Amino acid sequence: MQIKRYEVLDMQDAIELIKRDLGEDAVIISTRQVNSSNDLGFFGKPFLEVVAAADYKDEDLMPPRQNNNFNQNLLSPLYDDIKFLKDNFESIVEDKVIHILNTKFEEIKQNMDEIKFNLNLLKDEKTKVREKESDLLAYLDNLSFDRKISAKLIEIFFKDIKLTNFKTEEKINYFKKFFKKIIEKKIEKKKLTPFMGNKIVIALVGNSGVGKTVTAAKLCAKFLFEKNMHLSVCSLDSLKLGGYETLKNYAKKLKIDFAAIKDAEDLKTFISGSPSDVIIIDTFAVNHNSVFQLNNLAKFLGMFEGKIKVELLLPAQLKNADAIRTYESFRNKVGVNGVIITKTDESYCLGNLAEIFLLTDSTVDFITKGGNVPEDIEDAAAHNIYSLFFPSPKY
Repeated sequence: MQIKRYEVLDMQDAIELIKRDLGEDAVIISTRQVNSSNDLGFFGKPFLEVVAAADYKDEDLMPPRQNNNFNQNLLSPLYDDIKFLKDNFESIVEDKVIHILNTKFEEIKQNMDEIKFNLNLLKDEKTKVREKESDLLAYLDNLSFDRKISAKLIEIFFKDIKLTNFKTEEKINYFKKFFKKIIEKKIEKKKLTPFMGNKIVIALVGNSGVGKTVTAAKLCAKFLFEKNMHLSVCSLDSLKLGGYETLKNYAKKLKIDFAAIKDAEDLKTFISGSPSDVIIIDTFAVNHNSVFQLNNLAKFLGMFEGKIKVELLLPAQLKNADAIRTYESFRNKVGVNGVIITKTDESYCLGNLAEIFLLTDSTVDFITKGGNVPEDIEDAAAHNIYSLFFPSPKY
């Protein structure tokens, strides 16, 4: 029996790999969801661990044909023994497995009793800690911070510090001071590195309705008017009614090159043949829950892995769980290495996106608001991001 273990993003990926490795007759033995750890040691991404098995085919166990290099009389008994073990595998191991399981069960039961006792002690202690932190947690709740993120940040920031010695306002200021350090760390790099023959290539990706086409236009104007760089823009979104023509008309007004891209080779030809300093790629909308759509986008951008800046657009009002799931889906399939936060004018604050700033494998590069071009796009900076997390009270 062949047994293989897989770590995948979803069950569809697992099924494809199992069929490829073990064949159509393979069966799934077990599945479980597992959380891996990132470089900070927490907020790991979930993935599926899938174990599958398939029987060896009889022909795999048959003796080879007569060959002058082998003594068939010596090898035949060995193949007979293997065939016997295959046919009687379950009955041979059944008694041994039952004995081991019974032994392990008793050990686990004893350990669980000890863990239950310790958890009750920890629960009582945690309750006391939460009572002391309740004022700070309530403040962060009002700023849309996810509760588990708030608790983790408080645990890190106030380690070995007695919160009872702080007034509420002091705790809030202390928290804000340290969270600003996280923001600065996330956006400390601001230089886009040229690749592809000294060209800067930026691809905008994301779900439907996040503002990719408008952001592409804003970036074109920003690089053209603020940085005085030669621009080209292209669209992969030829199927969306209006999206293709909108960007084409805007490129015409700016007098910059535009191309409608049909396939990956077409994109490669456009980039390699463009004389521009900067190339902006407006991609088609992708549902982050659709492996098919993600793979389709990867066909266009996969050949440029590590050579272009792939910016994921996240709306400011997106919930924490949805933001993380979206980021991980695009990162794993397409190779995201940057984030643009859009529609900041539609959200009171960015507390719901706090976990994005705790990830270590990307940067936040731009923020956008409204529909004005090019006024409503800014380079991400410590001061404007901080003010979005902790907005001044409005009277």
